[in-house]
Amino acid sequence: MAADIFDMHCHLGFYENPGEAATELSRLGVSGVCATVTPDEYVTLSNKSQVADAFRLGVGLHPWWLADGRCTEVDVRQAAEIAAECTHVAEIGLDFSHGRDACARTQVEALDILLDACAASHHVLSLHAVASATALLDALERHKTHETSTPILHWFSGSGDELIRARQMGCLFSVNEFMLATRRGRAYACQIPTGQLLLETDLPAEPGHPLAVSPAEHARRLRATLDTLCELRGEDVRDAIARTSRELLAQ
Repeated sequence: MAADIFDMHCHLGFYENPGEAATELSRLGVSGVCATVTPDEYVTLSNKSQVADAFRLGVGLHPWWLADGRCTEVDVRQAAEIAAECTHVAEIGLDFSHGRDACARTQVEALDILLDACAASHHVLSLHAVASATALLDALERHKTHETSTPILHWFSGSGDELIRARQMGCLFSVNEFMLATRRGRAYACQIPTGQLLLETDLPAEPGHPLAVSPAEHARRLRATLDTLCELRGEDVRDAIARTSRELLAQ
């Protein structure tokens, strides 16, 4: 069936069988962006036709993997080379929480390399920013990424002032059930202009994680999040979110 709901930030590579999961989600009317956490994962999923057929793949370099040493400068360069040749980049960014600020400089330098690789053409980027929204927005401004590409702040958790700044820069925001479970997240979801609003799940969690889900549960949670979002805002934003999502996926 044709997609009628869009998950603009999910991790199909964390399913035991990503291809089967993508096929089932597509059958359930779900499409979107499959974020990867390393360039190697991107390459692996690129060779699974079921994933690439149903979802746009984003090349990623997750800051957690960089902070704990699972990714190195070699991976940063590989991700940058791939990003220069593709349209969707997900998931990259910064995370200065839980002691990861100890390698803040390394993270910022890696992000600069990745954003620089995207400078020559338009990209759709899904960005991680935990305890680091100002630094990330600074990086977008240094590279003029918000002018030449479409930055999407995934599961935004920054301050109110950072939200205003990101909105004024034209960033988009993808909202998930975890964000809507907090008072601040619900408030932010109501403050984001309709044209800058997207939907996501950030699912599944890492393999073996208690939050692991089936494709059917994945789709159910996505639809429930959209229902909650409409209820919170007091308006039906389904068509607007679907329209923006389709435009981004067509790029």
